[in-house]
Amino acid sequence: MHVIGLRTFIAVSRTGGFNSAAERLNITQAAVSARIKSLEEQLGQRLFDRGRNGAVLTAAGQLLLPKAESIVRTWDHATSMLGVPVSRSVLLRIGAQFSTWAQLVLDWAAWIADALPETELELNFDFSTDMLKSVQDGRLDMAITHAAAPAQGLHTLPLPDEAMVLVARHPTSLNDDRMPAYVRLDWGPQFNGQIARIASHLPGSKLSIGNGILGLRYILEHDACGYVPLRTARSLLQQKRLYRVKRAPKFMINGHVVYSEDNPNHLFLERAIEGFRGLRTNSSEPALY
Repeated sequence: MHVIGLRTFIAVSRTGGFNSAAERLNITQAAVSARIKSLEEQLGQRLFDRGRNGAVLTAAGQLLLPKAESIVRTWDHATSMLGVPVSRSVLLRIGAQFSTWAQLVLDWAAWIADALPETELELNFDFSTDMLKSVQDGRLDMAITHAAAPAQGLHTLPLPDEAMVLVARHPTSLNDDRMPAYVRLDWGPQFNGQIARIASHLPGSKLSIGNGILGLRYILEHDACGYVPLRTARSLLQQKRLYRVKRAPKFMINGHVVYSEDNPNHLFLERAIEGFRGLRTNSSEPALY
């Protein structure tokens, strides 16, 4: 099986069409079709369903994709070590939780573009458990998450702790009879375990919001309170659009960067991680609304 065929297969799966893949690879559409046909014949499986909406991966294609990406990355790493020129840029696929890391990850993307110009970057925003599985399966190169990482085959680097504070639209105090309704925001199991300790001191909650950014918007627009990252709320507190709830405890949760120990692009990953940790230490995330 030729690496060039796998590269073509990956290009079609990313662009969603044979013509788009041909433009990306700077070859003809006929050449793309011939390479995919040859690959399908070698495997004895149809890899794409072709239709009006382009080329869609079949079940066999979905199984092959992470393996094909792993094979191509390994080949590029080997040729790089042997001093063989590689014409393709290095692809880094990064997953992060939008509600926690939104603006910071976008700033990081700009940093990577300047500091690591040889990289091609794909950002994916998903829930922690799905991202960790994607790192294990080879569909992501790294994930930024609050979830604890499974030990098997994954390497974890700590990030600075995240301070979680209780905020409301108007000044108030914990246990105040006039304290607004509490909104449950999902910041992961680590936070949920800590908030359970003071649950009896919070107003009864009838609303849960899985996305932290939507939850913060709800608090800003209604008479409500909830826990959010201090980094995210800092500018809103300074503008007095939000207020810290007095006597409410501050919780600390830790984050991790998780990547596979055998990722052939580990040198690029480690440089990118150092850049992220530097931005994370010095950042104050602006409001997105």
